[in-house]
Amino acid sequence: MKKKSMVFLLIAVFLTIFISIKVAVHSSFWMDAFIAGLFSHVPAAAIPFFIEVTELGDKKGIGVVALIMLVWLLLKKRNYPGAAMLALSIALANETYKLLKDVFVRPRPDLEHLIKVESYSYPSGHAMVGMVVYFTIAYLLIEASQSKLSKWIIALLAAIILLFIGASRIILQVHYPSDVIGGYALGFIWAAIWIFFYHSFKQLYIKKRPS
Repeated sequence: MKKKSMVFLLIAVFLTIFISIKVAVHSSFWMDAFIAGLFSHVPAAAIPFFIEVTELGDKKGIGVVALIMLVWLLLKKRNYPGAAMLALSIALANETYKLLKDVFVRPRPDLEHLIKVESYSYPSGHAMVGMVVYFTIAYLLIEASQSKLSKWIIALLAAIILLFIGASRIILQVHYPSDVIGGYALGFIWAAIWIFFYHSFKQLYIKKRPS
């Protein structure tokens, strides 16, 4: 694993442990009030936009994006290990964040929720699964790309989508900022683990595939 990737992974692990412990002991976060305060200045006219944006991290949005990517991987690139990794990582991440919510049982922010929510607050499933989906897809697209410029564009688009999804959860008042940051961290760790498995199985697949 490259040094930069390892640094990001260590940061994600630290954030996960730090936020999870504070949530478990019901400790408050200064960043929640600070970041939420910044987003409170978003005009009401922008709310419909963020309601649409948050769908990119919901089941339907993720399902459509993942399906398109899977078709491309299977039919266009014949990248069967990549398709298997993407499908399994998303499916299991979706179940994992639900389990974690039931473990931490953190209540949602005591504010008017601008969209309907039913589960607990930590971690943000949109942030966690969104990170798994869009980070992994960006990784696979960058791996298949030959142009340095296109690689930067893919990475930038993925980052923008993820930031907007996370921001939408705070702006719509259904998550604390710490829920979103913790979700990002957990999603990054989850994606990194599956990408490691992907490379391991890909090597085996290439060796066993008839020439």
